[in-house]
Amino acid sequence: MRTSWILKIATFAFIVFLVWLLAYLTMPPEEDPCDDPQADVSAAAIADQGGDQEALVNRAIILRGKCEQDRKKNQAE
Repeated sequence: MRTSWILKIATFAFIVFLVWLLAYLTMPPEEDPCDDPQADVSAAAIADQGGDQEALVNRAIILRGKCEQDRKKNQAE
C-alpha cells in the first residue's frame, strides 16, 4: 500500500520535470538588439501612425547609441 503512494509521487514529480525540461529546451534564445539595428529603423518606416513612427525612431536611436557604446567598450578591453 505504501509503495503505491511513493510510486504515484515519483511519477508525478517525473512528469513535472519532463514538462519543465521540454519547456526549457524549446524556448527561443533571447535576441540581441545589436545584431540587427536596421530592423528598428525598418519598423519605424512602415509604422501606420505618426506616434508609432516617432516612438520607434526614438527606440532605434537609443539602441544604436547603446550598441555603439558597448562596441567601443569591448574594443577598449
